[in-house]
Amino acid sequence: MWLKYESSPVFTSLDSPRFPLNDNPFPAVTVCSVNKVSDKRLRLALSDPRYNNVSYSTIHKTLRYMTKLDRAIKHEHDLEQLSDFYKSENITAIELFELLKKTAPNCRDFVLDCIWQGVPDKCNDYLSIRPTDDGICCTFNGAYYSDEELGIQSKNHEPLQIDGNGYRMGLTLVLDANVNDSSVTNGKYDGFKILVQPGEHFPDVADRGFVLSPGTETFVGLKGISSIITNEAVYTVSPHRRRCVVDGEIRLEYVVRYSQSACIAECTSRKMQELCHCRPYFFRADPSMPLCDLGKYSCISEIYEELRRNGIHTCGCLPQCNDQWYEPEISQASFPGRGFNSSRTFSRLTEKLHHKPDFQYFKSNVATLHVYYKEKTSFLYKTQVYYGIENFIAAVGGILSLGLGLSFIGIIELAYYLFFRCYVPLLSASREQSSEDSSEDPLPLSYRLDNDNRSFVSSKTTPNSSTSNLAEARLGHLATNQGNIKMVEIALD
Repeated sequence: MWLKYESSPVFTSLDSPRFPLNDNPFPAVTVCSVNKVSDKRLRLALSDPRYNNVSYSTIHKTLRYMTKLDRAIKHEHDLEQLSDFYKSENITAIELFELLKKTAPNCRDFVLDCIWQGVPDKCNDYLSIRPTDDGICCTFNGAYYSDEELGIQSKNHEPLQIDGNGYRMGLTLVLDANVNDSSVTNGKYDGFKILVQPGEHFPDVADRGFVLSPGTETFVGLKGISSIITNEAVYTVSPHRRRCVVDGEIRLEYVVRYSQSACIAECTSRKMQELCHCRPYFFRADPSMPLCDLGKYSCISEIYEELRRNGIHTCGCLPQCNDQWYEPEISQASFPGRGFNSSRTFSRLTEKLHHKPDFQYFKSNVATLHVYYKEKTSFLYKTQVYYGIENFIAAVGGILSLGLGLSFIGIIELAYYLFFRCYVPLLSASREQSSEDSSEDPLPLSYRLDNDNRSFVSSKTTPNSSTSNLAEARLGHLATNQGNIKMVEIALD
């Protein structure tokens, strides 16, 4: 019963599989090009006098380590050499990040067309640069992000809401991979990695993103899933027992709103600050904490890999009780098709590019992405108290009532038996014995006194009358005081 109270005080159940979709927030969509560095941009950046002594191969190797952290594992010697080289050239970690930011494909470079709920170009106002564990990426409808040290600040806006279902009521992006302008890539394929998630979550694209290949039109139909708290009693249960965190219960230092992924990211950042004394560019940290140079990449990569596997248990980060997530259903077809040249997208691209799109180029470089709610309804789960303190007290009371009822009757029967069957007969026998002892003739003492008197009389050859009268008086006095004789006998005994 106690284990049940401790292990399962609350439960989450499906309240409605057809909950109306009205005013549901649209997710954040993070787009990361597999091409992390533009070759043209990199060659242009190396014309800066600061990099006169830096070869293309050296900077290429540096950016590879910076854009894919797991490459740094077990490469301490190589990283130390690069770190010493940049120190000798007075090139700091901040300057290397600025170089990465300048040479990474810009959002407006690879987003050829953007449509939000059927309105072209409206979504450009919601696209922002976002550092991730997969390099520099672009996020649509993400939460506000600011890093003053790195000079990054996203647009601050309210999360977009959706008014209906179907791909015309969602987001459409036409993306150009520009595979011929690649310098540093993070995969064995061309295209993009896409992550769809709530805006306040950390964009761990390297782990959870799906691939978008050039020459395809991809439809991502979302099924919204929400969980809410319906009983105020849930707030009285401790977080580790209810296994979720309510709004405002835990505050993070670097993120406005709590989420499990943001909690793990902050925990990872603090662990890196503690053990490596620096932080990577895609994690925020204390203002005084410097950006990691290449010599520390082996340290931060080991911590990152460890917490990727065991971050939930190591950091103790729980999911939100009031949460929302998305189940995607992905389908795709070849792009462009035979009807592309008669579409409105074709007309807009012709106007933007100042020439008609080349079908062969599009087949090799361009992909179209649609993200939308598939149904007019969503799943709603409710979390409520299953076995709270009231249930525990009631259960304990019921068990104790049942147990004490049986035990009380048994105790009364035992007391009755001991008192009336054992103790009362013993008490009666003791009283009868006392009565018999009080009525008994004290012969032994009288007999001894009588013999003493006789011996006293016989010792006189001619007893006179006074001696006889004295003996008689003494015997009479003793006879009338049998109670005293009895007390004396008892005392002697």
